[in-house]
Amino acid sequence: MRVIKLPKKNAVIAVKSVTRLFMRRIFHKFEEALEVCSHGSTIPRLYVARRYINHLLTMEQYEDAAKICLRELGNNKALWEEEVFKFVKCQKLRCVSSYLPTSDDCKLDPHVYEMVLYEFLKFDVHGFLNLIKVWPPKLYDGLAVINAIHDHFQKQNANELLESLALLYSYQGDYESALRMYLKLQNKDVFELIRRFELYDVISKLIIPLIQLDRERAFKILLDKKKIKPEVVVHQLEQNQEYLYWYLDALDKVSKQGTFHNRLVALYAKYDRTKLLPFLRRSNDYVIQEALAICKREEFHPETVYLLGRMGSIVEALNIIIHSIKDIEMAIEFCKEHNDEDLWNILIEESTKQPEIVTKLLDGIVDYVDPVLVVNKIKLGQTIPDLHKSVVQMLWHYNIEEQVHEIAHKIQLTDYFDTHAEVVAMQRRGRQVTYDKVCPKCNRPVIVKDTAPPNGLTIFNCGHIYHNNCMLDDRCDQCLDWDSILEDDD
Repeated sequence: MRVIKLPKKNAVIAVKSVTRLFMRRIFHKFEEALEVCSHGSTIPRLYVARRYINHLLTMEQYEDAAKICLRELGNNKALWEEEVFKFVKCQKLRCVSSYLPTSDDCKLDPHVYEMVLYEFLKFDVHGFLNLIKVWPPKLYDGLAVINAIHDHFQKQNANELLESLALLYSYQGDYESALRMYLKLQNKDVFELIRRFELYDVISKLIIPLIQLDRERAFKILLDKKKIKPEVVVHQLEQNQEYLYWYLDALDKVSKQGTFHNRLVALYAKYDRTKLLPFLRRSNDYVIQEALAICKREEFHPETVYLLGRMGSIVEALNIIIHSIKDIEMAIEFCKEHNDEDLWNILIEESTKQPEIVTKLLDGIVDYVDPVLVVNKIKLGQTIPDLHKSVVQMLWHYNIEEQVHEIAHKIQLTDYFDTHAEVVAMQRRGRQVTYDKVCPKCNRPVIVKDTAPPNGLTIFNCGHIYHNNCMLDDRCDQCLDWDSILEDDD
């Protein structure tokens, strides 16, 4: 026999080709054997199928072996479990995972599914997560799988493992732990989970992480008092004052209750002073003394002035305006608001010490204080900038005011006399009285044809007509209309 020598590389290729050809022939023999078993052979089909599976496993054709299991084992639980353990020895449970029965008709022992999951956890974390999503959680012991994840947690696969834990905790009903996993993932699906399962009681300890994840979506939940009480939120946010400020500021816009307004004063003073004074003006639900202490400590002069004004300490408030704020216009407006004689005297006294603001005072006190009081305080020889202009403007104002009063008085008198003339004309005009009218008192016609009514008639604005002889007083007995006498005919 002639021997042909081939290069080593070619020899390996030739061997593999021969092996594949041989296996193809073997494969067709098994298929033929199964076909024969289906047509009345004395050899059971399952016997041949299991030999076929063993052969495929020996040849490391794991996927083909798994397909034969699905095709030939049906719903036979015992056979499935027996064949699956053959894949365990090869550490190829992953190949058979998509073919395992998972229905109620054929459900394997939980340990089988757990072994598959453990193998995926060890070699293919992404596939492990997919199985957790696809397989019904009743197939396996969820707590055992959770413990396995914690025992084999790998940082490089942290996202897949955390999502797997979140799903497993949800299946177990441990929604708080599930939410914590989603929050570690920074996964905003956590808000949908809260809404779907109404986990409003669960989130009380997770408020800060929820705000960190998405403040807007978190506040949509937190601001609904039917879902979570504001007291619970405030208690949790005590450890983060800035978050507490955001929450209470948003709560104040949707709630009329002033339960936390005292807290808001301090928070506005710390985080957004521009909102403080408008808040102090519109709210009555904070302790004024505490608010005043905060404003004084922070040297918030306009806010301090407002609070002192509310408390009645108007002199102290005016002194702050004059000496700290140094705003003469604000001082004038403050005095106008309270219109107190002592305040005006203090303002005049302090202003005349500063010549540059005397004219501003003269311009501002018109209609409130006699300007002579200011002029008299000016010392002889003291130079007041623009004094002449202010005095002329003041006199012009008073002259205009006098003219306006005079014109108004004339208009008022004209209007009075015109109105009086209209009333007199209306009282004197005639009123038609028909023969069918009856006196409500005597029930007789008020007038008889071709006969003058005795002693005249009284006609009320309500339409009732009386004989004067029947009237006891000047009122309509029918309507009790005391002031509606329109006309008295004699």
